Amino acid sequence: MIWWKCLRSSIVYIVMTVDSIVMATKTRISNQERYFFHNNLAILLKAVEGRRTTVDLRNEASITGVVEQVDGYMNIVMRDAVFVDPRGDSFNFQMFFVHSRNIRYVHIPAQIRIIPAIKEQLQILRERPTLLKNTKRTWKIKRAQKKQIEDMSAVHELLQDDKLASAT
Repeated sequence: MIWWKCLRSSIVYIVMTVDSIVMATKTRISNQERYFFHNNLAILLKAVEGRRTTVDLRNEASITGVVEQVDGYMNIVMRDAVFVDPRGDSFNFQMFFVHSRNIRYVHIPAQIRIIPAIKEQLQILRERPTLLKNTKRTWKIKRAQKKQIEDMSAVHELLQDDKLASAT
C-alpha cells in the first residue's frame, strides 16, 4: 500500500507501509543503476544502509531515521523516521521514501570510514548479478571503466603516501 502525503511544503513525499517495499538487496539491478553506483557517491550511501542518519532536504526540512534501502539514483527509503518540517513540527513515520532530487545533504555517521566503505561496497556490487547481460562494451562504458581504474589507483597512492608519512 502506497499513499502520498504533503507536509506544508511544495515537495511531495511518498510514505510506504512495510509490506509494500521490495528490498533491492535481494533483487537484480540494471546496468544504468550499476553505472551510477560506480560513477557517483551513491555507493557511499549504500554503506550507510542499516544505520541511523539524518538527511537534509532542499526545503530546509530534515529526516532522521534508519536507512533501509538506497538505489543507484540516490533514492532513499528510511524506517522509524522522524520528519521535521521547516517550521519545526515533527512527524513520526514507520517508513519514509525520499526522492533523490529533494536531497540537499546526507550526514554520514562518524563510525563509517569513507574510503574503506566505498571499496567494500564496490566489491559487493561486483559480486551481484545484473538485470541484463550486455556483452558489447561501448566507448562510454570503456571510458567510465578506465576512469574508475585511474581513480582507484590514485586512491591507493594517497593511502600509501599517508602510511609512509605516518610511519616516519
